[in-house]
Amino acid sequence: MPERPQQIVVLLHDMSDSPLGWQDQVVALPPDWRPLTPWLRGMKPTDREDFDLQAAADALGVVPLEYGVDSFVICGVGLGATVALRCAADSPDMVRGLLLVTPLIAPPGPMLAMQRAALRMTPRSRLAARNVDKDRLLAAMDMLAGIDLDDAPEAVTCPSLIVSSSDQRGGAEQARQLAGRMQRARTVPLAGLPPQKADPQAFNTVLLDFLASLDEQGGEQADTRG
Repeated sequence: MPERPQQIVVLLHDMSDSPLGWQDQVVALPPDWRPLTPWLRGMKPTDREDFDLQAAADALGVVPLEYGVDSFVICGVGLGATVALRCAADSPDMVRGLLLVTPLIAPPGPMLAMQRAALRMTPRSRLAARNVDKDRLLAAMDMLAGIDLDDAPEAVTCPSLIVSSSDQRGGAEQARQLAGRMQRARTVPLAGLPPQKADPQAFNTVLLDFLASLDEQGGEQADTRG
């Protein structure tokens, strides 16, 4: 019997993190799933351009060409989840599953202003130790202030799971509202913020169950909205 080709799951980091933040998930994946942990385009300290949502989503189009697959799964947190949503809406045949962790969808202005003020007080050296560039992070926050995904959620056709944080005020309701705009989405709450770092074991169980559901059903899943 020929060897089954590896399946791809792309893990997209948040704007205040780096690809290294997915280590707990990378080591937990079964051997038939290959993890990719790219930088969000425009967020790597050595990138020449600033972050742009559309450009970051378009950059994922190289995955099928580079790894010889027709489609792949995306798991993104925060800004990475927003990029994942944009990519799935633009290329429905390319994305077979979507796991969105506390996605940043039109965050309130006061919250962004507070986060920006806190970021300005954060020493560059502390961010650099996490491989995060302060200027790029500030630019990404400015972009979020004017973000408009328009009808992107309605355009997503693949099975989707939205993970909210019980530690984020209004997070569960925002997740339900987003799921209600998507064709095949459900929600699940987890403790901690971000949940994949606060309790990696609980998050990994959710991630692996989601991947297994895609694997077993060939990417087809009932339309269930949580």
